[in-house]
Amino acid sequence: MTVDLEGYTTLLFPHRMDQSPEAFGGNGWVTSLDWTPGRIRYQVDRKVLGGRKLKGLRTLELSEVQGADASDYRPRDGGADMRQ
Repeated sequence: MTVDLEGYTTLLFPHRMDQSPEAFGGNGWVTSLDWTPGRIRYQVDRKVLGGRKLKGLRTLELSEVQGADASDYRPRDGGADMRQ
């Protein structure tokens, strides 16, 4: 699910998480927040484990790109596939 907020900010998160250990090969999920306060666009991705380890943090990543290029890096599927 994608939520566009004021100030060139977008929140992207899964609307449902399958907790079955066999779901999607054990891959987890991601919640993403990006914002463009000026010339640089920042994105934070919180990736979690799948199945019974759903509450476990796998990685927390920060990315930076030029603000003018931000639309090139936005998800094209509206967040339909949030598996990682």
